[in-house]
Amino acid sequence: MARARVIPWVRLCALLTVAGLGAGCSTPGLEAARQNYYLGRTAQADQTLETAKPPEKDEVLFLMERGTVRQAAGRYEDSAKDFDAASTRLDELQTYSLSKGAASWVVNDGVENFRGAPFERTMVHVMAAKDYLALADWDEAAVEARRIIKSLAPDLRGEYPEDAYSRYMAGFCLEMIDDGSNAELQYKRASELMGGLAVNEKTGRIYLRPPPGPDGQPAPPPADTEERWPAELVAFILIGRAPRADAQWREDWHPEPASYAEIYAGDQLLGRSYNLADTVELTFQTEKLRALQQAAKTAGRIILKEVIADSVADSTDNEALGELVRFILIGLLEQPDIRRWQTLPRWMQVARVRAPKDLSSVRVVFKNSLGNTLRTVEVSAPITRRRNTFVTFCRDIVPR
Repeated sequence: MARARVIPWVRLCALLTVAGLGAGCSTPGLEAARQNYYLGRTAQADQTLETAKPPEKDEVLFLMERGTVRQAAGRYEDSAKDFDAASTRLDELQTYSLSKGAASWVVNDGVENFRGAPFERTMVHVMAAKDYLALADWDEAAVEARRIIKSLAPDLRGEYPEDAYSRYMAGFCLEMIDDGSNAELQYKRASELMGGLAVNEKTGRIYLRPPPGPDGQPAPPPADTEERWPAELVAFILIGRAPRADAQWREDWHPEPASYAEIYAGDQLLGRSYNLADTVELTFQTEKLRALQQAAKTAGRIILKEVIADSVADSTDNEALGELVRFILIGLLEQPDIRRWQTLPRWMQVARVRAPKDLSSVRVVFKNSLGNTLRTVEVSAPITRRRNTFVTFCRDIVPR
């Protein structure tokens, strides 16, 4: 009789171990694809993820990562499809899964479907907008702009941080379809988030914020940011790496100065990029807000696991089996959910500069905060044009 009572608990332990350990495993090939991506082997990274089958709980993360890899490989339509699929799945996950929620109380948070941090969910639309800009599909880029704005609404974002880069991207995409009034609203909000920088709401030009006037009112934009140019280039510059899954920060952590890029057409310096978002800082601020909630859930989960272990020991009259269950539930399965979108860049920047009318390529020189050159990337694609505005984007990864 004791044997009959023991078997269900042994099965339970086995199932929980498989579920819990599976929660900590990444999608097959994902880590290899990330490594190839950062080494500039975008075609290899893309091929690795082409036929990979992610588990359901990691589907959104997989689509985020593959969309980023495909964008770097120049597969803009396929990249946009991945981001759109991620967005659709995120909408579906708004309805909380009771079964996954219950499992997370017995196993760990890693068994729940990955939804990402609020800023990562916004970045799905930011990255998709880049694909449509590369395809010169201005209307679809504007659709993504409206999705960016929706994702940043307080009822969806809550108290989690927003970033100036996402607001700027929304404003620019709306500007490209001549929705000037809404573009200005987004540029204004981006400017409010930019600290020592500001945006001219009328032209989208970025400049160093001057000190307030004698009356304490903000100084007006410099006259040169109002000047009409025969042609201009808007370059979205991506630098560095998002935090790894196991990254941690001290309580007093502060971000270091950002790297930047200088943009050249031939030997002519057109201007430089300015930092509008730091994904490491966004992750740090997000985790600070989540910490109290996560600590409460972890404490409650451990109490529940202790109750389960004691129940096993009592019902089977087997203290050793109870200790085994306790070891599995707490020792093996009590792991934090550290899944993150790791192919995002760290610094997300914009350069808006005067450009030659016949621009066909640019040279992007990446520099650290001290002005030392790190690497140079030649960019001839994507470069699209809408009237007198050229658009491109570039990351500090040298393709191989």
